[in-house]
Amino acid sequence: MKKILLINPVYQISAMKNANPLALPPLGLLILANNTPDHYQVEIIDEAYQPVDTDAQVDLVGITCVSHVASRAYRFAAEFRQRGVPVVMGGVHVSFMREEALQYADAVVIGEADDLWQRVLEDFEQGKLQQVYEAGSHPDISRMKPLQRHYLTGKYFVDTVQTTRGCPHNCHFCAVPAFNGCRYRFRDLDPVLEEIQSIRNKRIFFVDDNLFGYTESSRRRAGQLCEQLIPLKKEWAAQATIDIAHHEELLKTAYRGGGRFFMVGLESISAGALGSMNKRVNLRYLNTRDYYRESIKKLHDNGIAIVGSFIFGQDDDDPDAIKRTVDFIREAEIDAVQLCIQTPVPGTALYRQLTDEGRLRLTNYPADWDAYNMFTLTYEPAQLSEDELYLQLFGAYKELSSFYPSLKRGLKTLRKTRSGFSTGISFFWNHGIYKTLKAVPELKKWTSQV
Repeated sequence: MKKILLINPVYQISAMKNANPLALPPLGLLILANNTPDHYQVEIIDEAYQPVDTDAQVDLVGITCVSHVASRAYRFAAEFRQRGVPVVMGGVHVSFMREEALQYADAVVIGEADDLWQRVLEDFEQGKLQQVYEAGSHPDISRMKPLQRHYLTGKYFVDTVQTTRGCPHNCHFCAVPAFNGCRYRFRDLDPVLEEIQSIRNKRIFFVDDNLFGYTESSRRRAGQLCEQLIPLKKEWAAQATIDIAHHEELLKTAYRGGGRFFMVGLESISAGALGSMNKRVNLRYLNTRDYYRESIKKLHDNGIAIVGSFIFGQDDDDPDAIKRTVDFIREAEIDAVQLCIQTPVPGTALYRQLTDEGRLRLTNYPADWDAYNMFTLTYEPAQLSEDELYLQLFGAYKELSSFYPSLKRGLKTLRKTRSGFSTGISFFWNHGIYKTLKAVPELKKWTSQV
């Protein structure tokens, strides 16, 4: 029986062991494993929990990667190929950087691999592996079978489930529309629920880019899902846009069905910055900061906590932008935060714009891909100096996410939601990212000053 090794590389810094509660099972590799014929033995290695043994006796290696782990993924590929083991690479980064990836892999898969994987394996068996596999259209996921999870050996805090793919918005910093398409594709609810029932973990994270969608029909479908989750007694988190707060019946149904934590891309409290990001779904309602504050209160009133994601370094951001945002986070009592530096990754309008303007400062690829990690400045900002951006960002993390502030905010989350699940995400999200950033050697020049 031939053996296939599927690898999920992880950013390697000493604090990653402290961030394991934030690690998500590699759903894309799990889909490949479930689409592999039974005459293969399949093993998934997720570096969040297991080391990669490049001396392992395997017949074929598959590696997925996003941009900030691309150079690490290429190193693994080179070591396996040096031993004569063929390597197939895929994922978001590879899909937009195929020529680069082909320098390190025998074959690349462009786009979603669901319908391509068996073709890859058939060609591999016949010794006719092609260099590029690219589907002409996105796969139909409506009847995607429930995923068997015995391939995953990590002790994940949550299990991941996907019910939709695609996003109709074109935010300049996001590669989802280019990779998954601008149209929502839905899985039928029956296999989704069957999959959730099979998961032993009580905690679920829905990886859909927006579980609730933007139309009446998508929200109705989400409501049906939430209703059918009620008897399963799971607790779950999901990604959503801030306008979900104003669909109160759906919020109440979500809570009854186990919804406890939403990750919401607030991105900025500045209309100018939101406009430059093309974040129209937020701009539609953001007349004042009160809209955000009132929306967050509605989520809390319904027992649901929030991870608020913010992006800094926009051309509209002045030196006080981060301080104003920190003040708002405190006022609104956001449970957990993700404070990022704008990152131009391949496949996004932002990457194309900054490339065309000659503003990218780290272009020694693939080594410099390590810096495209949401917390490193990779381009020339318009109004902020490097020192201003780093010192304010890491000062904000210290103020909001060092141990005692994280503990205090976690206890507030517990009072609001009465949920250990929400409280755990609140604390580990805040403090885990803070500890991780403190351990990045390239950032110590600034993290040591705050």
